[in-house]
Amino acid sequence: MKKRTQGIKNTRTQDVERFLVTEPGKYEYEVIMDELNSEKDLLGIIKAETEGDYEINLLSRHEVGKTKCRVEVKGIVSNGARVKVKGRVKIDEGAIGSDSFLAMKLLMLDNKSLAVAEPELEIENNEVKASHSASVGRIDEEQLFYLATRGVSKSEAEKLIIKGFLGVE
Repeated sequence: MKKRTQGIKNTRTQDVERFLVTEPGKYEYEVIMDELNSEKDLLGIIKAETEGDYEINLLSRHEVGKTKCRVEVKGIVSNGARVKVKGRVKIDEGAIGSDSFLAMKLLMLDNKSLAVAEPELEIENNEVKASHSASVGRIDEEQLFYLATRGVSKSEAEKLIIKGFLGVE
């Protein structure tokens, strides 16, 4: 797997490559599928809690066939942070039977911040499966209300929802 990791903290857990972005800056990450019958997963977490510009560029490239790649990015945005996540799945002409999925989910925690998710598919072969999803939203008021009816304070409820959204501590 080729990767560019300028400023990204990386860890390897089981079969999932992970990265964490916590400071403003420009970050790039590539997953190159260049081995027949290979599978790779990438999970990115963005905690944009410091004012500034965060630019995350992702590439999942299938160079050979019968490969499977899953890329998921989850992020929270607050305190005037501006986050732009651009993800691209590229499937080369000879990559017959490739399977790729890209998901980007960003949660805005205030009105001072900005979040943009831009997924892109570049497919040069018709015999593949490729899809993407992107969402930018806010904490659901109904979730906050439900937790309040259970005696959970608003600040504690927000922390629980964020923890559940990110799926990490």
